[in-house]
Amino acid sequence: MEKRVILGTAGHIDHGKTALVRAITGVDTDRLKEEKQRGITIELGFTSLPLPSGLRLGIVDVPGHEKFIDHMVAGATGIDMVLLVVAADEGVMPQTVEHLEICRLLGIRTGLVALTKRDLVDEEMEALAMDDVQGLIQGTFLEGKPILPFSSATGEGKEALLEAIDRCAREARERSTSGVARMPIDRVFTMKGFGTVVTGTLLSGRLSLGQTVEILPSGHRQKIRGLQVHNEHVSEAAAGCRTAVNLQGIEKASVKRGELLCEQDRFAPSHRINASFHCLKNAPKAIPNRFRVMVHWGTSRVFGRILFLDQRAVMEPGSSGFAQISLESPIFPVMGDRFIIRDFSTNHTLGGGIILDPLARKFKAKHRDELIPWLESLQSEAPQAKIRYLVWKQGTDGCSLSDLAASSQMDTDEARTACTELVEKGELIEYDPEQQAYVEADIVEGLAKRILDLLQDFHRANPYQRGMPKEALSTRLNEAIPDRLVSFTVGRLAQKGEVELDKDRMRWVKHQVRLTVRDAELRLRILQGLEQGGAMPPTVKDLAERTGCEEPRLRTLLEYLAEKRELIKVSEDLFYTVPVLEDLEARLVRHLREKGEIQAGDFKALSGTTRKYTIPLLEYFDRMRITLRVGDRRILREKKG
Repeated sequence: MEKRVILGTAGHIDHGKTALVRAITGVDTDRLKEEKQRGITIELGFTSLPLPSGLRLGIVDVPGHEKFIDHMVAGATGIDMVLLVVAADEGVMPQTVEHLEICRLLGIRTGLVALTKRDLVDEEMEALAMDDVQGLIQGTFLEGKPILPFSSATGEGKEALLEAIDRCAREARERSTSGVARMPIDRVFTMKGFGTVVTGTLLSGRLSLGQTVEILPSGHRQKIRGLQVHNEHVSEAAAGCRTAVNLQGIEKASVKRGELLCEQDRFAPSHRINASFHCLKNAPKAIPNRFRVMVHWGTSRVFGRILFLDQRAVMEPGSSGFAQISLESPIFPVMGDRFIIRDFSTNHTLGGGIILDPLARKFKAKHRDELIPWLESLQSEAPQAKIRYLVWKQGTDGCSLSDLAASSQMDTDEARTACTELVEKGELIEYDPEQQAYVEADIVEGLAKRILDLLQDFHRANPYQRGMPKEALSTRLNEAIPDRLVSFTVGRLAQKGEVELDKDRMRWVKHQVRLTVRDAELRLRILQGLEQGGAMPPTVKDLAERTGCEEPRLRTLLEYLAEKRELIKVSEDLFYTVPVLEDLEARLVRHLREKGEIQAGDFKALSGTTRKYTIPLLEYFDRMRITLRVGDRRILREKKG
């Protein structure tokens, strides 16, 4: 596939950006009547340029007037290289400086300089302008890059400029086509016979014909009817392409510049971001903490309020730090996106930075010492750092592989590799292989300790129970921890030999049931009392009165004896000795085999008991699947096999 590179112009008003583009492409990117009348660029212009190497370059021409800086920022989003235009007869001017600073803040890494209007100056003036530019670009990404004299009027320097652009384009870093498709919209128009068309630079992923896309924040979902790259119809567009998308069934008025066209159901609205922020050295003033600013992201601009996470009162020009920006309208960024901040009251650029967490929680000063090291780690842009932060942020909820890939803008394989490496290092644990969900290893270790503590507490309170019911564990943990994480941690404890699992219960392996001398004597009295009662044994309440034992403690011992099959629990208040209950069962089965059925009154006579015992006994035999109730009768349940 052909390399995809976007070139953007930058520079002061009337320094010849649009004339240069027209001279090298043959296309006038000023399409508005007002632009032609006033002789200045107001809106973004777009065209393409075939280069000597065969590479076809996308071009974004931006306005230079200070009143249209927001348009310039929108156009600069997504460009891979910049052509800084400086008029030889004027040299470096205010917007020359501001545009270059914006390009730096947006992370543009390469480009070149065109020294235009060469035909209007002599060699001495050209040399002065050249020195002026050299001073400007020193210490920037343009230092050491070509500065090429050029005249749109005469064509002087055109061949050298094209060759330099070609070399720069071949050296430019190509955008990865992995990740989720997203395209900030910078232009909306209608075409007769086609309907609504939106354009932009595809930042990541791919778009294809027939695909259903979402437009955010409006939420419209439309099918792609047509795609164009460099004015040519294509079936697919990849990241790094200037792309025109013909949308099916939507009015032009329903879409506007600043919205995001993307894959559906992949982006959540961001109302708060954590970011690294740099205040420009030539910013007109220091930025006060909690200052209201205009935030430019993608092709959108929204109001927000900036909070410095180190709680400094102001950020001085030329300084940097971490900031949280609360937004008055939602945007839809991903980790690593760049943004610009401007003072809307004075129309000056103040600074910009990198979004480290696009879905930040409201900052609390008590969490500063924990949060800032994480933000420092994210500045490396390393895949593992992003994964670690995202998993840490979710706590016990954990993160699925698909969510991690979408949030970090990695493809699935890259995210999986990072997760696997972190698991091997012992920093993450894959607790749900089916959902490919991960959690911090410290979370599992902490949860395991809590589970063991709860088990030990349970055993102390219930010394004669064989273990804690598994369903009681989540309740006792007293917070919303995913059931799968709890089950995984319990299974891990069992594998380590710290917990034993027995059907629906779990037991700490060091817990051993031993009757105290007092309870051993009580056991004998219980067995004796129940045996004497025969088919009508004393209830739990009666036993408590006879033995002088508190009812809760007595119940605990009865449950333990029932688990050991020394007694049989018929109901909450009735326990029988094994021989007595086995005798009652045998008599009942003989009767049913002879008579075929039995009613409660018949069983009352058969067992020699009162209704107080008859109904619980019959319900017990139903539960044991010895009998089957049919209306007010019982019949012998047929045993299969």
